[in-house]
Amino acid sequence: MSQPYLVLARKYRPQTFHDVVHQEIPINAIKNALKHNRVGHAYIFFGPRGVGKTTIARILAKRLNCEHPIENEPCNECHSCVEITRGISTDVIEIDAATNRKIDNIRDLKESVQFSPMGGKYKVYIIDEFHMLTPEAFNALLKTLEEPPAHVVFILATTDLHKVPETILSRCQDFVFQKVSTALLEEYIEKLCKIENYEYDREGLFWIAKKGDGSVRDTLSFMEQAVTFTDGKLTGSLVGKMIGYRGIQTFQDLLRSLIEERNSQATLLILETIFTQGIDLKKFLWDYLDFIHSSILLKENIVSRESINFSIEDSAKMQSFVKDYRMESLLLISDRVYSMYDKLINARLRNSYEIKVFFEIQFRKLFYDLSKPSIAGILAKIGDLGELVQKDLNHLPVSKPENTVEVKPTTIVNDVEGSIKDTFSGVEVDEYPDIQ
Repeated sequence: MSQPYLVLARKYRPQTFHDVVHQEIPINAIKNALKHNRVGHAYIFFGPRGVGKTTIARILAKRLNCEHPIENEPCNECHSCVEITRGISTDVIEIDAATNRKIDNIRDLKESVQFSPMGGKYKVYIIDEFHMLTPEAFNALLKTLEEPPAHVVFILATTDLHKVPETILSRCQDFVFQKVSTALLEEYIEKLCKIENYEYDREGLFWIAKKGDGSVRDTLSFMEQAVTFTDGKLTGSLVGKMIGYRGIQTFQDLLRSLIEERNSQATLLILETIFTQGIDLKKFLWDYLDFIHSSILLKENIVSRESINFSIEDSAKMQSFVKDYRMESLLLISDRVYSMYDKLINARLRNSYEIKVFFEIQFRKLFYDLSKPSIAGILAKIGDLGELVQKDLNHLPVSKPENTVEVKPTTIVNDVEGSIKDTFSGVEVDEYPDIQ
């Protein structure tokens, strides 16, 4: 009889501290405590989902009860390690606080901690989503957490540390788990692709890791889905198609129509095309905002690959595309598009046609904002005019009546600029300089 299929997240779940991805800080602290026999009675593991909190809790439970530890790691071969790995150990009790959150559940726990472990040295209680307990349940657990029996270790995992009462925090040692970088996730899933004999390229790995958003479990879950969708060919084109990545051409055309072509009809035609293609308009607007923001970061050369949701090839195109655009115009457009997105979310429009009408109104207004001059732009134009006047005056014949006070051209220009600034002092001006 063939073995049941195991999804990647379960198949490759780490069984030793060494196998865990990225969480060196909490792991080193735990291993030092084990090395010097300073194991605490209660730990809080805090961090985002899917980064290894429960996994490390199980590995710690195995190490505490391991009969033959190897270099501070569980052997994974003794009776205790095998039972914990299989999830049938009576000495490791896992509790989901999301469903066992009431005071009666904690009373049952307080009674069970009095019993000695059946096979190992310790009884380990792993309480997941610990912040979900009721206030009464927290209070009932206080004394047990502070002075538990010597054979008991509590490991409390949570994604919301701020919801845990201070009285609980003061009785535990807490460890912070961090998100895993996209680069590390790419490296990790590349190893798995080689083991599983999946076809892949760098772009495909990037999209899978990016979709994981710092979570190893989410990355493997999406990788599982991608393997099914692409039939094991994890290439950038196939994975990109799976997540609905359409490239940047439409975004570039829309930005060009606003800045270069200065043609509202071209802008509205692009929006009409998007509507007729059945594209999700809300998602399109957010993706367009992401495109502009990423373009600004690329223009300023302060972006890493992990900071943007675009492929390497498209990132290079974006950087080249916006290099000649003024930063002021890009900032103005990003600000207006963000405001547009915020209005759209709160408007609760019922269908795509209503959203399309909303787009047309808002983009017309954006086009008008980009076209109108600003006080800063006027002053810049006057400065340019002053330079031209000064050049012309310098070429005039130098002859003047006697007893005439000489007035320098620069003085005239400065006086004009100063007069204009005084006139408009206190007047509300455009947020960004004129982009013309």
